[in-house]
Amino acid sequence: MDPRVPSSAHSPAFLDHLTNPRQSGAIARPTHRGEAIDVTCGDRLTLDLDVVDGVVRDARFRVEGCPAAIAAGSVLASLAIGRTGHVESVTSGDIETALGGVPSGKRHALRLAIETWKAAVRTRVP
Repeated sequence: MDPRVPSSAHSPAFLDHLTNPRQSGAIARPTHRGEAIDVTCGDRLTLDLDVVDGVVRDARFRVEGCPAAIAAGSVLASLAIGRTGHVESVTSGDIETALGGVPSGKRHALRLAIETWKAAVRTRVP
């Protein structure tokens, strides 16, 4: 087993997003981009969005961080697709539910994902 993969204390959904992240990478020409850094641990999450007529058509993430940040980034990008970026919100509860829970010591990853989402929906790429 990969030593970076957390123990069985994590849900199957969490482990699945960690080992098979969705929507990873970058969008060649995004319309929006957001980035956030967790100052306590140094995790960095970037989210690219392709918004057409107010709807998120594609979302991709890049992360430098712990397993929880990877899993949260994967869920964030997946949940973003189809949303109306400036109106609909993604919440930390949405991400936690999709992951089947997050240990209390890793909740910083949920905050990082939400900060990244908020930065992305308000930051158009020139």
